[in-house]
Amino acid sequence: MRFAPRSTTPSRRLARSAGAVAALALGASLMAAPQSYADSSPSVAQLLQACGSADVCKFHPQSYTAYTGPKHQVGSTAFNCGHETNQHTVNWSDTTSATNTVGVAIEAGVEFWKVYKASVELSYSHSWTTSHTDSETKTVNVRPGYKGWLERGTSKQKAKGWYELHFGKRYYGHYIWYINNYQAAGWDQDHPQNGYVNFKDAQMTSGERAAHCG
Repeated sequence: MRFAPRSTTPSRRLARSAGAVAALALGASLMAAPQSYADSSPSVAQLLQACGSADVCKFHPQSYTAYTGPKHQVGSTAFNCGHETNQHTVNWSDTTSATNTVGVAIEAGVEFWKVYKASVELSYSHSWTTSHTDSETKTVNVRPGYKGWLERGTSKQKAKGWYELHFGKRYYGHYIWYINNYQAAGWDQDHPQNGYVNFKDAQMTSGERAAHCG
């Protein structure tokens, strides 16, 4: 993370209305309004945690995207060591948790997440949750000498924007802080067509035959 305020000559007489503003840029440079003196900068995690104690904590959404998450296997792999196509039952459970670009844990009761969630839902009319689990029991047909498994791409959504925090007293030398380029992603219940669960198969290798077929 880079801290990139526009530097000016420090002055203890600088009026609060004139600035005392700083910005924390996430993955991109940012020019901030004139700042007052400050000896150090808070981390992104510290600023997000301070959302609950700030006089003002707002999230300003800038973009929203519904998409399909990366493919991954769910459930176990079924091996058919016989000479005929066999049916196998695959039980799977898959949890999708909300994540962000700053690596700070997202929990339902945390203030910065509540602010983010309310703002994004109001702007784009899509619901958000910190965690969602899907479970299913599926029967698959595996050809002789083959292995079979289930591949899933989860329906996901992400929204990007910036936080604005105002403090009644100077926080690390400033009354106002911005966190730019903040993005969170999670499960998307409003676009189920973006998710899938497909059956995949392939011939067993000699090593797999030795391990699973005796």
